[in-house]
Amino acid sequence: MPEESKIGTELSLSLSIPEETRKNSLDLNEGFYTGYNEWELIIRYFGPIEDISKDIPFSYIELLLGYAVIRIAEENIEKLSENPQIIFIEKPKAVYFENSLNSQDNIPGNLAGYNAACFNFINTNYNTLKGNGVLVAVIDSGVDFMHPLFVKDGKTNIYEIWDQSIDGNPPFDLKIGSVYDSEDINNAIAENNRSIAYDGTGHGTAVLSIIKRLVPDAKLLVVKLSEDYTQSFSRTTRVMLGITYAIKKSIELRLPVVINLSYGNNYGDHDSGSMLEWYIDDTAGISKTSIITGMGNEGSTSRHTEFNISDKTWHQEEFLVSRFEKAINIQIWRKFADKMDIMLITPDGAILGPFNQNLNTMKFTINNMDIFVINGYPTPFSRNQETYISIIPKGDYIQEGIWKLMFNPKNIVEGRVNIWLPVSASTSSELRFLKPSEFTTMTIPSSSKKAISVGAYDQNNLNYAAFSGRGYTTGGDIKPDISAPGVDINVASPDGGYVNVTGTSFSTPFVSAAAAILMEYGITNGNDTFLYGEKLKEYLINGAKKLPGSDSIPNEKIGWGVLCVSDSLP
Repeated sequence: MPEESKIGTELSLSLSIPEETRKNSLDLNEGFYTGYNEWELIIRYFGPIEDISKDIPFSYIELLLGYAVIRIAEENIEKLSENPQIIFIEKPKAVYFENSLNSQDNIPGNLAGYNAACFNFINTNYNTLKGNGVLVAVIDSGVDFMHPLFVKDGKTNIYEIWDQSIDGNPPFDLKIGSVYDSEDINNAIAENNRSIAYDGTGHGTAVLSIIKRLVPDAKLLVVKLSEDYTQSFSRTTRVMLGITYAIKKSIELRLPVVINLSYGNNYGDHDSGSMLEWYIDDTAGISKTSIITGMGNEGSTSRHTEFNISDKTWHQEEFLVSRFEKAINIQIWRKFADKMDIMLITPDGAILGPFNQNLNTMKFTINNMDIFVINGYPTPFSRNQETYISIIPKGDYIQEGIWKLMFNPKNIVEGRVNIWLPVSASTSSELRFLKPSEFTTMTIPSSSKKAISVGAYDQNNLNYAAFSGRGYTTGGDIKPDISAPGVDINVASPDGGYVNVTGTSFSTPFVSAAAAILMEYGITNGNDTFLYGEKLKEYLINGAKKLPGSDSIPNEKIGWGVLCVSDSLP
């Protein structure tokens, strides 16, 4: 395998395109420091990282288990890939909220889904199970720590905040941001200082408020992800730092930890083949850790399609690009053994391609657009091959109309092809396939094997939520693992009030709270000191219930069923 295969496909393409062109793309410039000609990257390596940096200058933040976030000059990346200690290099990906925040203000209401998820039985029969002795880390957009839900008698009930966006006092050896303990937060409350972990979107406040209402005695850790120089919410590098902090805090305090992740993206093979997914799968075995992630809201957005192709039949897929679309990318994933020519046809009939199987970047300039194409190789962690297409306008917008992808089979072994467009939060809502597949629409990292992946259902009518991302993974793993209430959930908002919200962002904290209850019962109370991770996942599945009239369990919509925390207790 050539050394270039150590560099992720998207990064390879980014390095071959001038910055002036790249910055107009949807995400090829993600991780680049304009003005410094440097990149923030993720590396997987072995041996001392100091040995690598002796010959190749770069700054780094060590994560866990041979992962690191680095900052390196662009001209040194190729040399870094040649170092024998380097296993893989990947650029960060943008991550987006999995929510639909409603705008109307509300008075505090009953927490919708509380009874449906069987938390009422916990309070009736196990009224001491409130998350005591369990850390719950919410890695998100921050929190309004002055909201009455998080303050009692003028004092915070948040254990600690790590604000990645305020430099000065980083936790452990993580080198960025500042950590604030409860005393610091209390001082900020007394001074009416809202700058710490400022939540400009309300998303983190909403997620944390669900957990607080369900497990009020849990030790709450808040990680405010930084939002540096990007139009997206944050990026995978900062999420990985947040996971590292939560696990290190768990080890320091000798307490089990639940980590809540309520966002995602579409980039990857949806089979645990991205760096973030590898990291979740690897770190899930450290300390006593359960990582909970939402399935995303792409179930009905028509951003995914799949088909099977034979040796003799051409295949065509169409997708619609609406007016005023600035830039898009397309990912085509299939087995490396399947040989086929792929062509892209513009709305006015121009045929680009075929795109041959090599690592060289192909460039086409047509109709005031630059179109770049690159083919990746399988990696040590993914058997799949990707063709990545980036359409970048030379002016303001790319060409509207119906685009086509043509597939000419040459030698087909398996024949399954999956194609993804970007998540709906990153483009106009009209971008879509004309013949979409509703399945395998989960966002990454919910396809991680070791994560507990959460879909949404409507607790009001006991039916699955059409927006919820669906499984299974491209490798056939059952996802979601479980589903939870996700429609019209009453949550805290940063103005001190409450709003109703919808999305898998808010299904996820129901399961995080359930995990905290099981871990308290098992670990804190000494009934089962191994009740975390994969074992905890199985207990949640064991207590899950079918929806009325639902398909056989498991299925791609709700996984093994819907959450019932009381039935999940041993």
